[in-house]
Amino acid sequence: MEIDLAAIRANFRNVSTLVGPQVRVAAVVKSDAYGLGLVNIASTLIDAGCDLLFVANLDEALLLRSSFSEIAIAVFRDEFDRFGTWYKSHGLIPVVNNCKELHAVSTAGEAQTYFLNVETGFSRFGLSVGDVQRQILLRTFERYRPSIVLSHLACGECIWDATNVLQRDRFRAVYDLLKPTRGSLAASAGVWLGKSYHFDMVRIGSALYGINNAGTRTNPLQPVAKLRARILDVRNVPKGEAVGYGATFRTARASRIAIVAIGYKHGLPWSCANKVFVRLGEYLAPLVGRISMEYLTIDITDIPAGRCSPGIFVELLSEDFTVNDLAAAAGVSPQEALTRLGAGCPRKYLNLSSPSAAVTANRSMQAMSSPSRAKSRPMDK
Repeated sequence: MEIDLAAIRANFRNVSTLVGPQVRVAAVVKSDAYGLGLVNIASTLIDAGCDLLFVANLDEALLLRSSFSEIAIAVFRDEFDRFGTWYKSHGLIPVVNNCKELHAVSTAGEAQTYFLNVETGFSRFGLSVGDVQRQILLRTFERYRPSIVLSHLACGECIWDATNVLQRDRFRAVYDLLKPTRGSLAASAGVWLGKSYHFDMVRIGSALYGINNAGTRTNPLQPVAKLRARILDVRNVPKGEAVGYGATFRTARASRIAIVAIGYKHGLPWSCANKVFVRLGEYLAPLVGRISMEYLTIDITDIPAGRCSPGIFVELLSEDFTVNDLAAAAGVSPQEALTRLGAGCPRKYLNLSSPSAAVTANRSMQAMSSPSRAKSRPMDK
């Protein structure tokens, strides 16, 4: 997988231009930056002007902090009531998701920057509007007020869904009650809903990585990932023979079938079978038969032999066939496809802002997996 870091920088700046200078743009780099490599992607975003990164848990936050001492890092979920000392000692910002965590913050004995997650219609994490009202009556927020109040849209990619308006109005009510420094409702898809959803900050993840999950017709996002795999062997298959598990494809003529070194082990959706094409230069070859764990097969009967011999690479993702297209063909979300492929394939970074960035990423990953580091992880305590 080739990851174009210049495209990530461009996507961050395009969204920043779209929302305007009064709206802060934070970056979501959870799940190893959607499978693309946490440290390198974070370095790219910091270079682009990003000053706040959101991660999934403390492990990711500590990995980032080991490489970047100054950047603001917020943790979507890892209990502050259990791991408050880790947040404080490493300068991390907890996202408070329930009253228990809020109580731990408000009784911490010293000021603790925190973000408050409120539930407005997503039914996952966050204090309900009623919870917030009760905590106001208990004067919980008088000691330490959240610096950012945030929530998450359930249907941000559906511009006409009435749930968006309902959640926006509920969020506005809490925002007006608490009067935080900033409010943040919109993630990537919500950015396209308009200024009334932007508040003071947007949190973009998918958009950074070129995923147009809002389906905007004029798409300012650049594709980030390209994917290639090598042909291992070419077989001559007689007419009427099965190719792959389950005989889901049978040759309609004497055919040449190429075996390609990528499968569902590498994150390629199993449901792509018999649905997509790969590119060999100016030629397209259909993927035929089921995808197996480490291989797939393509029909190269109509392609000159010299263009598809063993050792040659085929393209699975390109500027012309992006992860959005692959996901649509496979019937999966592009976020799922990208995260699985990024995690499963060797990665090569293009347009690194710093020649040492890739080395830093590799060293940080090694540190996280070393026995001494593993013993000190907060989740093991």
